[in-house]
Amino acid sequence: MASHVRDHLPVSQTVMVDHGSTASQSTHGKWGELTSEAIFAVALAAAPRAAALRHPLFRRVYLIFFILLSLFVLVPAWAVLYIPKRYRPRETWTLQRCLRVRWSRRLCAVVARCEIDYLGRELSLDLDPATLTHSHPVTIPPAPLKYLRGHPAETLAQLHASRGKWHPHLVHRIHRDRPGAWGRWNHEPERTRIYGMSTVKAFWYTGKKIRPTDGPRARRPGQPVALHFHGGGYLCGTAAESDTTSNIPKSLVDYSPVHHVLSVDYRLAPAAPWPLPLLDAISAYHYLVHHERVPERDIVVGGDSAGGHLAIALTRYLRDEGRALGLTGPRGLVVMSPWVDVGFTNAWGDGMYHNADSDTIDDTFGPFASSLLLRALPPTTMHTSPYLSPAGLLIPTAPTGPNSLESFPPTYIIYGGAERLARSIEIFWTRLRLARKAEAVLGRRPVLVDRIVQCPDAVHDFMIFPWMSEEAAEMYEGLDTWLRELLAGSAEEDDNDEVAGSPEEMRSPDWKDIALKRRVSRRMSRASLRVEKSPLMGPTKDEQGVMRLMTDMRSEGMRSVPLPIPRLSSPSYCPRSLPAYTPLKSSQAPSTLCHSSSPCAFVKLSL
Repeated sequence: MASHVRDHLPVSQTVMVDHGSTASQSTHGKWGELTSEAIFAVALAAAPRAAALRHPLFRRVYLIFFILLSLFVLVPAWAVLYIPKRYRPRETWTLQRCLRVRWSRRLCAVVARCEIDYLGRELSLDLDPATLTHSHPVTIPPAPLKYLRGHPAETLAQLHASRGKWHPHLVHRIHRDRPGAWGRWNHEPERTRIYGMSTVKAFWYTGKKIRPTDGPRARRPGQPVALHFHGGGYLCGTAAESDTTSNIPKSLVDYSPVHHVLSVDYRLAPAAPWPLPLLDAISAYHYLVHHERVPERDIVVGGDSAGGHLAIALTRYLRDEGRALGLTGPRGLVVMSPWVDVGFTNAWGDGMYHNADSDTIDDTFGPFASSLLLRALPPTTMHTSPYLSPAGLLIPTAPTGPNSLESFPPTYIIYGGAERLARSIEIFWTRLRLARKAEAVLGRRPVLVDRIVQCPDAVHDFMIFPWMSEEAAEMYEGLDTWLRELLAGSAEEDDNDEVAGSPEEMRSPDWKDIALKRRVSRRMSRASLRVEKSPLMGPTKDEQGVMRLMTDMRSEGMRSVPLPIPRLSSPSYCPRSLPAYTPLKSSQAPSTLCHSSSPCAFVKLSL
């Protein structure tokens, strides 16, 4: 298999950014000085201004026209354009890959243009477990109020103080303060509503079911658990198996040593601005530790795109507040194409055009998503908070302290060289390495060396797409090796192993026997991690031809058209029209795979 990934940064990319410069020194020629005010001015000037498209009827008509025009006029024109390889965004790409990326980016553009905010799953509806083939729904109780401290408590207070004034900062309106100008984004009738910790929906992924009534597979002591957060720009997506990003927890179970993945359906920005998604992440971590009684040394936190952003924010929270809560933090952190600069400081100057023609993300999607996520906070928060922009250029680089990545667990970063977030991800990596050097000076020995893996010609969140399964297969092979080394631990850890139990178990006269059996089981699990290796993901070639490509594009486009919501007669209503995405396996017939080319699921846009 030809190599599609590399675990180092190209010199030509790393020298572009002066990581030690302060915000006041950051200038880019005609763009001028990099400041919050300048970024807001540029972003608002570029924001879509089609007020008519916010009307449901006009939006529906426009989307249908948009899809037909794209499919029958633009796609054929693109096909002719990309026949010569010199006109392709990447010369290694096939013609079909060029078309899929171009179509996805065009589809991504209508989200901000039409202000589409209805692409997430309705979390009040419970899915029928018998209809699911890979996952098991679970309801997570809210974390105790003592967990509301530090950054989450501060931003939640700001959220409550600004109720009735939730104005998305980078979305255009002629009269921004006019009553009703922002609709449900401002929650004007609910100015007294109290927000905070809430129940959270999630799904256990433990492998494909044999029978529809099967429950999650039992976890033995010592077996690792992944806490995963899906992507979608905080605008859309779901942890349910119908979503494109569910390919990640499915693949982790099949092709890594992590056979238990809890994927969280955190609240999305259209109805729940920051910090409410972070509160859901905190509740999910509390659930694993205190309800499922998973030792923190067996937990790996991860996510893709916006889910990667949330995973990093949760890890920072556990570092900052964990000691006061009796928590030590997860064993490791795995982030895929993480969104690490929600203030777009890395898009200033020439960065605005970096990989603009080779990624699935449009210019307007990120500012729109960020505006909804942070509309309850002061505008400059996106540029001053390391929880929100850990790679932001307006946050001074520091090897230690609250703004740094000091004391983060071993970290594995995956991204595509053709994606628009590449520069900010590389800055995040540079800041992580700076923190590691400071820790080395203090004599702190890392449990395992951090790693960054770049797939040179891959798009944002490439591992969720069947048409990039060759790259995904190599990525999972490398991740499997790293995770096994991380989770197996050392002989010293085996000797000093502590066994946790519930208060009832520890009061039992048989507790010593129970603890001994768990200790033995744990050592056996660790031993298997050291000597075994996960199956390899076989790459799935996209050989269905132009007709399959056009069929995929049509179905993806039509999912963005708002249709009347059916009247629900049962709380277990599950939309039957959504495709069931399956893990990528070379043994599967191509017709059983989802060949979705868009980073969307109904439509699912990853950021």
